[in-house]
Order: sequence, then C-alpha cells, then structure tokens
Amino acid sequence: MKRILGIILTLAAVSSFADTSGFYVGGGLGYGSQQNNYMGQSNTDGTPALRAQIGYQFASWIDAELGWNYITQGNNWNNLGNTSTTIYDFSFTPGFTLPATPVTIFVRLGVDAVSANLNSSWYNQIISNSTANFLYGAGVKIDIPGTRTFIRAEYINYGAAPNNNNNNLTTTPTALMINAAYVFD
Repeated sequence: MKRILGIILTLAAVSSFADTSGFYVGGGLGYGSQQNNYMGQSNTDGTPALRAQIGYQFASWIDAELGWNYITQGNNWNNLGNTSTTIYDFSFTPGFTLPATPVTIFVRLGVDAVSANLNSSWYNQIISNSTANFLYGAGVKIDIPGTRTFIRAEYINYGAAPNNNNNNLTTTPTALMINAAYVFD
C-alpha cells in the first residue's frame, strides 16, 4: 500500500508541473550595463533596463521569442555624451527542466539589432541605424504551478555596436533581467 501511495504522490507531483505551451506576452525590469570603448579607452556604466517580449513556448524547456530592450542613458563619459541603447532581438531559450520541479535552467541564443546612440531617447531610436549581432545569455525560469505564467532571472550579452555610426566609439550592452510572462491557450 505504501508503494502505491508513493507512486500516486510522485505522479501527482510530476503532473502538477506539466508542460504549458502556447503564445506568451511579457516584460521585465533589470540592470543594464553599457561598456563604451573609444580610441583605446573604455568605461562601463550601469543603469535601469526595460524589456518587452512576445514568444511561443513549445514546452517548459524551450521558447522562441521576439524582444525589445532599452538600456537608459548613462553618464557623460569622455565628454562624448550619454549613451542609451535600443535592442531588438530574436532568440531561442533551450534548457533543462529539473525533474519533478517547475524550475528550468536555460541558455539564450539568438540575433539582435543594436542601436546605440549618444544623447538620444528611446523614441528617437525606434528607426535608426543599428548593427546586427549574435546574443547569448543564461538564466533560470520558474513556471508558477496552477497558473499559465512564468518568471525568469537572466543575464543577456547583446554584442557591440558603433555608437552614432562612429566607428571609433562602440557600445557593448548587457543586462541582468527579471521578467515575467503569461502563456495563452
């Protein structure tokens, strides 16, 4: 009898973390860092970061996602101005779900378009010159049991881009993000 009860409890625990698939919409906040390099000198400045995302969750361990990211303006370094960066990305997040838990450890792999500009707000960067890069990252995702939502904590490196089309000034944005999303049926 104890074995049967143990098997039933194990199946109930595993089924409560069943895969949820479907389209999702979400967003997040975090800490963005922008490393500016200019003619052999560099500086790293950290500021708030925003993210909006839509995607499709194939299973709890893999998603495909489109994202918009904005890392706010930093300090006026080397009298060059304040850097703000807008990033559009497409990525996959394959991972490994820990057995009998709602926790997935994942990597983020994809491509992005980085628009780094001096003294320019996000709405001036919506249609501006950008540089295509590969992006990568890693994180932890938790599917909230009994809901169709998940929360992620992750690190993303977006790759370097010339700033204001100045090949002597490049910006490399990265972010530590906490984001959440709702998965639709």
